[in-house]
Amino acid sequence: MSISRVAVVGAGIVGVAIAREITGRLPAAEVTVFDKADRLAAHQSGHTSGVVDPALAAQPGSEESKLARRGVELLVPFVSERGIPYRECGQLLVAQNTDEADRLEEILARAEANSIPGVRLLDRKEMLDVEPNARGVLALYAPHTAVTDYTALTEALASDVSAAGGTFRFGTEVTGFDVMSNEVRLRMRTAAPEQSEPAVGPDSSDDDSASGSDGDIGSDRDMDDQVYEAPRTYRGDNTTGPVIDFRDELRSRFGSQDWFKQVEDTIGSLSDRFTNPASGRSGHSGGGEPRHTGADEHREPAGRPRERTVRPEDTEVFDLVIVCAGLQADRLAAAAGFDEAPRIVPFTSDYYAIDDPAIDDPAEVVRGIISTVPDPSSPFSERSVVRGIRGGLVLGPNTIVSLGRERYDRHGFDLGDMGSTVGFKGFWKFAAQTAKTAARGAKPAVSTSAFVEEIRKFVPAIDASAVRADSRGIRAQAIDADGTLVDELRVTTRGRLTMVRSLPRSGAASALATAERVANQVLDGPAVADG
Repeated sequence: MSISRVAVVGAGIVGVAIAREITGRLPAAEVTVFDKADRLAAHQSGHTSGVVDPALAAQPGSEESKLARRGVELLVPFVSERGIPYRECGQLLVAQNTDEADRLEEILARAEANSIPGVRLLDRKEMLDVEPNARGVLALYAPHTAVTDYTALTEALASDVSAAGGTFRFGTEVTGFDVMSNEVRLRMRTAAPEQSEPAVGPDSSDDDSASGSDGDIGSDRDMDDQVYEAPRTYRGDNTTGPVIDFRDELRSRFGSQDWFKQVEDTIGSLSDRFTNPASGRSGHSGGGEPRHTGADEHREPAGRPRERTVRPEDTEVFDLVIVCAGLQADRLAAAAGFDEAPRIVPFTSDYYAIDDPAIDDPAEVVRGIISTVPDPSSPFSERSVVRGIRGGLVLGPNTIVSLGRERYDRHGFDLGDMGSTVGFKGFWKFAAQTAKTAARGAKPAVSTSAFVEEIRKFVPAIDASAVRADSRGIRAQAIDADGTLVDELRVTTRGRLTMVRSLPRSGAASALATAERVANQVLDGPAVADG
């Protein structure tokens, strides 16, 4: 295989790790990394609690468990050599009842089968010896679980790419691909300016303080500033399926506003589909879901369009193209002619922090990581309190369905992305399977104070008054058409184009191992069948 020019699409931690792996294996090749953002790790990679996930609950012998173990094997010497903060602090999974205690027994069996060192069960007294402020009936202790700085890790990987002669082209949106026999033509354009992330800090307002008043909106204010939170999660029963009504939620807050009147018809048509997910969309294939044309179909948020300067589409030819686009993985795959499945459904993960200098060493409330027990019937309910790599405490994630794939502001939504989610039957099947547990967790999902009270059940020493909003991430969750969450590495290849369709849950911790695996498949292994 003669390769002189390589393109990697996506400058998150996995994309940059893949670019670094390729430069190491093909030192004579010219490697270019494209991203429509203006920086490295702009999305999920740069918005985490920093936990190096050991995949404790992974199925024994699964690809997820193998990637997690290999990822740590590669990660530890790399961060040590580069001086990147990395601290083995240990993790407690704390059970609050007998059902959770039973699940801990199962997790212990899996962790031991996967050869995760030192994992053991602790009774109440042993638990307090490790974490004096933890509360529960039983705990599982993983002493080697660590925290690190994934943004710094991504930057270090990128420096290796640059040192090897690779280049980064930010602000460049890849819109399509033409796959030929021995090359791939990349179509691209200047990306629209990104929406800035909200300010966070002690003075930032949270969900509970947002009043949603009907005061006047000045002509220079975007409607995004007036949408205060996502609609309530799922409600309903197993026969009718979950219900989400964006129209009623938004009308109750903003019915008198001009911008709402302009988009109410659109919201109404979407809401009709939410309450009757089987209705689908006429005139399209794929069970009611329109076929996406990739990034060419640029959707602006509802309200005033973002100002942007976009030049006509450019093209460049490469010998090899690898796409690791996270939140846009399914759209770019469709643009290249691949099957749309698995589809990406975005989930917003909010993190909170305690770093008030008036508190006496708040980090000592938790020495390492204290977490809830994973619940297979409620896959986004896990919560942790983490002693951060740079001090203070990180609480989270607080996870709900996102109103936009790249909407980091806490008050906005994107109608195009909302339509993509609710028009996907796999989303509704997943929602129906988790409706009861989702409804039970709806209040903590939309209320900061309720979320903190959930945290205080297993760490009651947390001072609720000291908690502030911190970073927000959007998780690119792949879901199959039958509603099954895809928490494994899936890679598909056609000719010289390779698409990373989904990543394991320990994606950041496994980044170096994933890069190794993808490079093996691209450069050494046979092409995977389309789809």
